[in-house]
Amino acid sequence: MIEIQQLCKSFKSVPVLQGVDLDIADSERLVIIGGSGCGKSVLLRHIAGLVKPDSGRLKIDGQDLTPLNERALNPIRRKIGVLFQGAALFDSLDVFHNVAFSLLEERTLGMPEIRQRVAEMLAAVGMSGQEGKKPAELSGGMRKRIGLARALIHRPRIMLYDEPTTGLDPQIADSINRLILKLALEFNVTTIVVTHDMVSAYMVGNRIAMLHKGKILVSGAPDQIQQCSNPIVQNFIHGVSEEAAAMKMSRRENASST
Repeated sequence: MIEIQQLCKSFKSVPVLQGVDLDIADSERLVIIGGSGCGKSVLLRHIAGLVKPDSGRLKIDGQDLTPLNERALNPIRRKIGVLFQGAALFDSLDVFHNVAFSLLEERTLGMPEIRQRVAEMLAAVGMSGQEGKKPAELSGGMRKRIGLARALIHRPRIMLYDEPTTGLDPQIADSINRLILKLALEFNVTTIVVTHDMVSAYMVGNRIAMLHKGKILVSGAPDQIQQCSNPIVQNFIHGVSEEAAAMKMSRRENASST
């Protein structure tokens, strides 16, 4: 479904992606983990066709996105749904108009069909009957669900999630994780989740890839990641800071020398 080859991107001469190689299979559930600022969201925006790389290739269904202009990218973008970190809802619009926004802009469907499509998507995310509410009337978890319904309105083949559980309490985060998994199976979509939450990673993904210093450091099934001998991976998945890891290593060296 997605082929990424030697993808590089810098911002103001600061390198972020430094040769990312990653293949993502059709219907796979891939979780991308890594420290803050390592480029996870930047990689996700490349897959969504929102950012162009400095070099390298990114193919979806065999088509290279890198040379395409905005007009040529639009049909590919229609295959992709994105749930942004803050849900990115329009505060001035009610739930119905938020979810239906792209359909209303395109004007290719009649209002009865749009209302039916919105109702179907709200039902899929457990938010039936909420069409008249404004985002300010919704909890954080409910806003995430509405954002997800909007992302699904075009029935995409690929779903991208940028830190979907950030800012949510553990119970709401668990419900969002279960919803992501349910929708991946129900709609048979290729699912890519960017997160630093290892509970989410183990629950949602059937493969986990770690981004480190602009490259994919390791990739494998959740149990392979848990058993990985690389200390960088182990420190990340167990929440051990670089300082704590360095102190632990120093104590070991001192103990061995004495």
